[in-house]
Amino acid sequence: MRQPIRMLSLAVFTAVTLSGVAVASQGAAQNQELRVAVKDYWFEPTYETVVVGSTVTWTNGDDESHTVTNDLGMFDQEIWPGESWSYTFSQPGVYFYFCLPHDWMIGEITVVG
Repeated sequence: MRQPIRMLSLAVFTAVTLSGVAVASQGAAQNQELRVAVKDYWFEPTYETVVVGSTVTWTNGDDESHTVTNDLGMFDQEIWPGESWSYTFSQPGVYFYFCLPHDWMIGEITVVG
């Protein structure tokens, strides 16, 4: 008699788990707003994944200007101290970026469909 109860419990656990995965997948497909801090000569987070249509906003918390420069020439924006700049990613891909005056400052946004 115990075996059917365990099987039922496993079936319920599997259904709940799969339903949780479905909900998580639906949430991941929505456009996102990602904020990247430019602070202490670093981009944080450095590497992030978003979905197509998501907007990334870089905010400069340092005392001098920085750029958000894409290696493919898609964007090259100077951000003054205390200011922000946003870009909406409309195509899937991997987008590497850096700060022109401070070439050790790097980041990467992966955009999934």
